[in-house]
Amino acid sequence: MHPTVLELERRLLALPAVLSRVVAAPLPAGPGLGTQGRVLLTGVGMSECVARFAEVALRYERGLDVGCLPLSSFASEEVARQGRTLVVLSQGLSPNARIALSRAGEFSRALLVTAHPAGDERLASFVRAGGEVWTLPLDEESGFLTRVQGPLATALALLRLGYGGAAPATLVELPARVEAAVHTGLALARDWPLTVRRAPLLATGWYSRCLDLLPWIWMETWWVEPPPVWDVLQTAHGPWQQLSTRAETLLALERPDDVPELWPRFAKMLSPAHRLVPLAATSSAPWAWFEHAALVMGLLVGVLKRAPVDLAAWPGRDGDHPLYELGAVTTTPFTESQCHRCAHLERVDGARSSFLRCAEGRPAKYPRQPVQACLFFQAAPT
Repeated sequence: MHPTVLELERRLLALPAVLSRVVAAPLPAGPGLGTQGRVLLTGVGMSECVARFAEVALRYERGLDVGCLPLSSFASEEVARQGRTLVVLSQGLSPNARIALSRAGEFSRALLVTAHPAGDERLASFVRAGGEVWTLPLDEESGFLTRVQGPLATALALLRLGYGGAAPATLVELPARVEAAVHTGLALARDWPLTVRRAPLLATGWYSRCLDLLPWIWMETWWVEPPPVWDVLQTAHGPWQQLSTRAETLLALERPDDVPELWPRFAKMLSPAHRLVPLAATSSAPWAWFEHAALVMGLLVGVLKRAPVDLAAWPGRDGDHPLYELGAVTTTPFTESQCHRCAHLERVDGARSSFLRCAEGRPAKYPRQPVQACLFFQAAPT
């Protein structure tokens, strides 16, 4: 088994402990989410998937006025009219997150949810503009394309913000439910056909509208096109006409509050060429989302243990610079960092910011700054 797969499994198995810390973490000071008008969520990659989940969950379950915009909207659009409170999600403080952070002054309140402290030099202008930073108790998870802790930790933090003091008492049970789901997914992987690289995901009700994270995890972990997500009833209005002609493995994202009768009716449509695999959560929506994400993560990581790959060598690595670093600045950051004296340093300059990228790639493509001492330091030629 490749060491990177072992590391990803270690991170996944540590997920319940991370969620327990998020459950216990104090909420940021200030008014509750949604009490000061419309809330606008944004992020990029998995963070945007989390924002879409929270948008749907908080609107349906809490009745909050919540919207979500892609990060690209903040590059030019009049975003302030979309909400009074801005919430930016960026676990590792990606360069492009600063596009949204630079617009903080246009909102009544701006909050960043991240793994980085408010004292991070890159957040100085955001904090000066009145921005708030909620530092979650988790790491960056650098080194791989996929992340298994940050998305669920950030989603849990958002739901805690939205529920406030009304969060259900069963919230403390969520880490244990996620732990059980991870192990169920790992067990499912033992018999998963290695030829099945993509399986459509099915769910019922409004819940089917907030599952963007699952195909994104699938794409970034296995490096394949993301599988589709369908409402079960909707399959009869387009998808079934394609499914009926070929063999297919499908994943049923079941939960206790499912719409009655839909799963049995769908099962009657299937032929022997179809395999419907139930992924049953023990929680109702929106909390079932955490179990389903953990089930899928366990499945994906478990299969990688049987067909190992170097997760640090993902396709297209370092070819994303023109877009990935759109939000960069030109000032020299962290002048005290050891990186400036290292042969592995690749400085990335953009219109608004500058970042220190490590060509060696360990322990991270973008190490947390300032670096005082690095095991992979190699003196740059003078």
